[in-house]
Amino acid sequence: MIDVSNVLLKISDVLNQYEIEEVSSTAKLTEIRVKFNDREEARSKVQMALERNRIAYGPAPKSKSSFTGTQVTTSSGILQLIYKPLRGAGSGAGAALTKLTECSQCLYAAIAFGLKRNINSSDITKENAMKFSSMYNTDESLNNMLNKLPDEWIESCILGANMLWKQFGNKGNFIFHRGSNLVDRIENNFKRIQKIENVRMNLNKWSPADIYMEEKKFDIKFLDEEKTILGLNQCIQERIQNNTLLGVSLKKIVGSAKISLKNVYNDMKTTRKYTGYTYSDSSKDMYLLLDNSTKIQFRSFQGTSGWQGEIKGSQANQGKISLGPINMILKNHGLPTVPNNARTRVTGNSNEREKVFKEIEEGYKKYTSSRNPMNFIVRQEDSWLYSKLQATQLLNIIENISNKEKQNQVLEDFYLYASSQSKYSAAYYKLE
Repeated sequence: MIDVSNVLLKISDVLNQYEIEEVSSTAKLTEIRVKFNDREEARSKVQMALERNRIAYGPAPKSKSSFTGTQVTTSSGILQLIYKPLRGAGSGAGAALTKLTECSQCLYAAIAFGLKRNINSSDITKENAMKFSSMYNTDESLNNMLNKLPDEWIESCILGANMLWKQFGNKGNFIFHRGSNLVDRIENNFKRIQKIENVRMNLNKWSPADIYMEEKKFDIKFLDEEKTILGLNQCIQERIQNNTLLGVSLKKIVGSAKISLKNVYNDMKTTRKYTGYTYSDSSKDMYLLLDNSTKIQFRSFQGTSGWQGEIKGSQANQGKISLGPINMILKNHGLPTVPNNARTRVTGNSNEREKVFKEIEEGYKKYTSSRNPMNFIVRQEDSWLYSKLQATQLLNIIENISNKEKQNQVLEDFYLYASSQSKYSAAYYKLE
């Protein structure tokens, strides 16, 4: 058996092509980092050189890197070759990283479904990517997916791919989509119906899906015939239940993966009940209170624009709902809506501004113990008046609902919409 130095000598012609760094060298272990933009190519060439020299090798321990390295056992100890991208070769933060991780999840899942088994990082090769290229359709380059995904996301995508294989491996022949024509068509149909119904609703609130799994026999034409949000959602739900079109929302996975079906209407149960309100006599916001220590804060965040509700949980904010969806829900329950002319009224002529003062004053008389609020109200800036006016108008609507069951349902709909769990949002799977 040859020793470590002889192994390095025999493959030196390959290693000299890359930037290498000796991380540690002891009597028992020599660890070398091989740095190159294309990690998969570097590993392939190193292992081919080992094979030419008839040197046995295996995978390096997983703890060293999510991208599987190469380990050689010699007479003088163990040699580990760990493959790292050159500094600056990885993807940046924000939208670029989101795109890369979502597309990579499609690639990894396609390889798992193509191999028909759980995968590990050694399966993520250019050979497998090309072999199963018909099983994924993304808007990211193959080179980036193979070589620029950060290590922690490699682990996440492997766990995600294996969970998808476990859950759906025997339920169809799937193609995995991100940024494809199919995704564009789904989203464009939502936008078309959004215009028909004049609904102000964020695309991600309608469907949090980051990728789609399409059964190869699936026909998307059914979406083109829908005219309402609820009709579109019913079609999406039917396809997710018969495993022909599955939207999947992705979260970073650490340790182990789990998957759950969200927003299937006949499985939904009342999750929150209305318990009251908090109407401050000084701040510009208003809270609608729900059971389980949950509340929704309503206020503006951008001067005289951007008024919305935000769920405040015990540990973190949990979602938002803007004026358009608030009025959509109120309208669907046969209730008055919050006027959308607050900014015009607040910044308009003095007569209209006086009316705003009086409308807010009436709110103070109903919902606070303040005895002379007008002196305080007239001194406030436009942004405060804009926010407090709409908060008062919404609270008036909610408090005037005489039917307690309807009142609970309206607040539940606010909560479910803000947390992407309402009947106005499409069914999807959450992978985390």
